Order: sequence, then C-alpha cells, then structure tokens
Amino acid sequence: MTPTPRSIVAIPPSYDKEERLELESTVVYLKYLKTHGAQCVMTTAGTSQFNLLATEEIIDLNACISESFEGAKILGIPPASTTEACDFVHASRSYLGKDAKLMALYPDRFYGEDVVVDYLQRICEAAGDSVYLHTQKMRSGISGDWNYDCDIINRLYDLGYVAGIKEEHPNLQASYNFVRHLNPNLDVIVAGGSMRRLAFLESAGANSLLAGVGNLFPDIENEFLAGHDKMKHLQTEARLFDVFMANGWHKSLRASLKILNLTCLNDRNPWPNCDDQCINQISEVIRDIKNER
Repeated sequence: MTPTPRSIVAIPPSYDKEERLELESTVVYLKYLKTHGAQCVMTTAGTSQFNLLATEEIIDLNACISESFEGAKILGIPPASTTEACDFVHASRSYLGKDAKLMALYPDRFYGEDVVVDYLQRICEAAGDSVYLHTQKMRSGISGDWNYDCDIINRLYDLGYVAGIKEEHPNLQASYNFVRHLNPNLDVIVAGGSMRRLAFLESAGANSLLAGVGNLFPDIENEFLAGHDKMKHLQTEARLFDVFMANGWHKSLRASLKILNLTCLNDRNPWPNCDDQCINQISEVIRDIKNER
C-alpha cells in the first residue's frame, strides 16, 4: 500500500539557563503542533542536535516525544557502533509501538553495502521491527563521497529492514532518478526543501516531506498536501526560506520557536547567537505569515 502523504516535523531540543536539557517546553510545543494539525514528528541528528546531546539525553527526548505526542513518531538513533546502536534500541523499546518507529543513521564511513545491510539487520533484530533510514551521504573509505542508491534501499526494503527513508540527496536531479526507482510502498520523506522539493519529486514517487514552514504553522503544509492553494503556500514557504536560509536554517528555526514562546528557550554551546538584525528579520516574516492566516 502506498504511504499516505504527510508532513513530518523535526523536533529541536530545548535547554534551561544552565544548558541542561529541559522537556517542559518540548511538551508545550508538541501540543501546539497537534492542535494545529501535525500528524507526525521526528527526532533527527541535525535538528535534534544529537551531536550536542549525551546518549541518555537522546533517549529522554525520544521518550518525552513518544509519550506526549498523540500521533505518529519517527525517533532517531544516534550514529554509533553496532553494539551501542543496539543498546540504544533496547533502551527505547518501552516506548515503541505501532505509532512509533526508530530511524537509523549509519556511522561514517562507507566501505561496502554488505556492512550497511548487516548494521541495519542487527538494529532491526534488536527492535523486533523494521526502521526508517536516514540516507545522508557518507564519506567513502576509499575516496570522495558515497550516496545511497535505489538498489541498496530496495534490498533493505525487501529484507524487511527498512520501512521508509529520510531522503536528502545533494543533487536534485540525481535525487529524482534515485526516488523514481524505489519500491512504491516505501515511505519516502524528502528533506532540504520541504514543499517545493516534494513538488518536484512527487511524480518520481516521493510522498512525504520534512517540515519547513510546518515547524511553525503545520496547517500550511497540510493544506498543500491536500491540494489547496498550492501555489500560495509555495510562495509563503519561499519567503520564509529566503530569511531562514540567509541566516542558517537551524539557527533561524530555534530563534523562531523562542520568539513564538514555544520551545528552544535557551541554547547549548557551542551555538551561534542571533544578532538584532537576524531576530528582526525572523520576527517580521513570522508576523507577516501569521497575519495572512
């Protein structure tokens, strides 16, 4: 069965003034998302700052999200050794179920497909279920970079290890050719462009998107997916991206969620500060979009 189109909202962590992980505002944000129509949330290495969190903190963040969000969840596993990844999975099994699945991220570097397949097999055996796969490009152990191709993804799907992927090929045309040859039953979540990326890749077989403007206004992406005012929503997204990308996506997202008093109340160093010009630009575009709703 072809997966239902949906927007998946990546959840950033929040910290208190002493830079400790705080989860109260995360619960507030999750309730806000659900109230405004979000259907699925995710933790992922970039937005959820796995590089700044201890393994125990990632488990706590995932547990909080699983318990607090009434909807589907895709919960990231930090890139780690096979043993550590499986230990993480075992520690996570208490909050997994039909509405919550894990997402694996193979640790750098690439030395052959069989090693990747074995890694996913061991994780799935620990989980007792298939997982999502973050198909981020890897440095090759020989030279250059390596990107996932359709053959290995279809192989993993046929083996029952992978239910879906977070797709983010750096070359959009190559991404189209990649997605076009994937099993149509695979849940393909496009990242790095949100609605406009999905608009390009949908005919190739992509069905879902990693939220952009939907991190702030989930109803906009839901309306887009339902076919309502698609051009208008793409233009709204473009205006937001113009500001957020110029200042850095993750930096702008955290600042915007603090401006809206939802989450990301404090940051954990190292992290760049937003100067007054950055804050004013972000505040203005948020205000304009809110006034148009």
